[in-house]
Amino acid sequence: MIKLATRTINQFMQQQKDLFAHYKQPSIKEDSYVTGLKLANSLKGSELVPFIPINGRQVNFYYCGPTVYSNSHLGHARTYLGIDVIRRTLRDYFNYDLLSVMNITDIDDKIINGAKLAKQDFLEFTRVWEKDFFSAMEALNIELPDVITRVSDYVPEIVTFIEKIIANGYAYDSNGSVYFDVQKYLADGHTYPKMRPEMNVDLLQEGEGESQVNKQQEKRSPNDFALWKASKPEEPKWPSPWGEGRPGWHIECSVMASAILGNPIDLHAGGIDLIFPHHDNSLAQAEACFNCDQWINYFIHLGHLNIADRKMSKSLKNFLTIDEVLKRYTPRQVRLNFAIHQYDAVMNYSEEQVEQAISKDKAYQEFFQNTKIYLRESQVTGPQKWTQNDFQISNSLRNTKQIVHAALLKNFDFPTVIEAIDKLINQVNAQIAGKTVRAPLVQSVVQYVHFILGLLGLNYLTLNNNSIDIKSIMAEVCSIRDQVKLAARKGEFEAISNIVTQKHFQYEKNLSNLIVDNINQFQQQVLAASQEKNKQQLFQLCDKLRDEQLFELGIQIEDKDKDQPSIWKQYDPKELKLEKEQQQKLIQQKELIKKKEEEKKKQEELEKLEKAKINPKDMFLSQVDKYSEFDEKGIPVKDKEGNELSKKQKKVVQDLWEKQNKIHNQYLEKLQKQQQQQQ
Repeated sequence: MIKLATRTINQFMQQQKDLFAHYKQPSIKEDSYVTGLKLANSLKGSELVPFIPINGRQVNFYYCGPTVYSNSHLGHARTYLGIDVIRRTLRDYFNYDLLSVMNITDIDDKIINGAKLAKQDFLEFTRVWEKDFFSAMEALNIELPDVITRVSDYVPEIVTFIEKIIANGYAYDSNGSVYFDVQKYLADGHTYPKMRPEMNVDLLQEGEGESQVNKQQEKRSPNDFALWKASKPEEPKWPSPWGEGRPGWHIECSVMASAILGNPIDLHAGGIDLIFPHHDNSLAQAEACFNCDQWINYFIHLGHLNIADRKMSKSLKNFLTIDEVLKRYTPRQVRLNFAIHQYDAVMNYSEEQVEQAISKDKAYQEFFQNTKIYLRESQVTGPQKWTQNDFQISNSLRNTKQIVHAALLKNFDFPTVIEAIDKLINQVNAQIAGKTVRAPLVQSVVQYVHFILGLLGLNYLTLNNNSIDIKSIMAEVCSIRDQVKLAARKGEFEAISNIVTQKHFQYEKNLSNLIVDNINQFQQQVLAASQEKNKQQLFQLCDKLRDEQLFELGIQIEDKDKDQPSIWKQYDPKELKLEKEQQQKLIQQKELIKKKEEEKKKQEELEKLEKAKINPKDMFLSQVDKYSEFDEKGIPVKDKEGNELSKKQKKVVQDLWEKQNKIHNQYLEKLQKQQQQQQ
């Protein structure tokens, strides 16, 4: 049996290899730039394949852009954030010379229908949604590609491309439309489909769009797909040798990618939902045009996005636009939420997972804020001889670099990268809290963590680039507030008056006037409270300065132990307020869960009480559908047919009776005690 199972597995593996036998791994040449990076190549059934660019360090990268007919949604965020991270990693970590191209599909059945409903020209209609898309990408800090192509700009090139395919014998015109001849393509020894070897006619038809419904009679085979569509009177149209019409969906990417990047192309990317028919058809068209065997060397796909375990859909009412999400979370939190998932795996979006991203974002902010304070307070002129703690952090940094490098080589494994970075941060946090590590080493860790998080499009170092003026005034603000609190605890009201009258802050260049206003107002109010010897009001004023006045400006004061000075941190005011709202929401959710649990417990107690009220003698008497005769205690002795219960059945009902008898007696005893207390 074991031998049979092994043989079956081996046969299956061989079949899988045979399905992708068409793929030709690029060979290493003398000028090849080899990093050791391996990609999950869909042309090899997502097998990890060494990445070898065609021309040294140069990488030509094409990825499918949006079809612009509606709001940019969370699915777009999943795809383009993933591609953004891949681009940054290829360029900034592996040092490839990247040329990236993204298309905009502005000719499509959905666009035509949407423009009709909006009573707009289709190009006017698409520009609105194209602007929405790029605004969403900017908000998420997604870098623009080097080249943006619109289908409407490339129609002449598309016509020429189709003419070449016809001339090569792989397409035919029919009733003003042009179709790809799949059977002829296969008969000449080509492979189709390459990435989804199992052909699915239903998916093929779905990819053709609504305009091709009821046009099967125009095709030589149901598997043939449209390269050029004859336009209806009310649709946009362009001239062609086959009559007025418009491009098919799949031909667009073949033409625009080739127009900029040529043939062959190193890398192509897109969402997994596009793999068939769109990407398989794009490959077939280009290879038919160029009469080549492999137009794309590496094809990578980003995984599906589910919302709470269900596919995102307007009909399911779980459709989330990027604008909606960014009203609740910061761009960094959104980016982190996607980054902790492998780019090519299925991702399930849920509130619980976003909370993890929020917590992680806060931890990173605190790391950079705390190290900034540590470096600000450390003196390089002080002792610099390494201790065991320094050696430990140094080793951790080096080990982290090795783990991160190995993970990035393995198909951009960022979940492992983030796990390693988090571990390093926790170790450094512990050391700087005890002030047991040298500042230059901390600076090295900060720079490395900043670099790696930068691959994810996250930049915590320049979040709050404080000026010298703010550092100076905030040091004085914290000092005055600390002195007021200390003197108030001791009841030294005259000392408080001296503290707050020593300096009146003036407006200065590059200094926030609102900080000056708040500290001057604070000092005036503290002076009045000290003259009235109102200790409670003094503490309230200190809390107000921390929790309201400076908080509104994005400044957070953290009070330490009584003998330790407070510290200040600066954040984006909007993000600080949003964080507070998120914390309040989380508290409300926890309170709601607690309330539901209490209600459930109360209901269970009520049900338990009602059950305890039942006299054991009566508990079986109502079950006439099961029993026909009972003894003096009310315990069943015969079933409904009049047969005496078996020993096992008797034991079951006896145990149930005794259990009920016990809780009923406990109830009676408790009731009796309550009655006695009332008397």
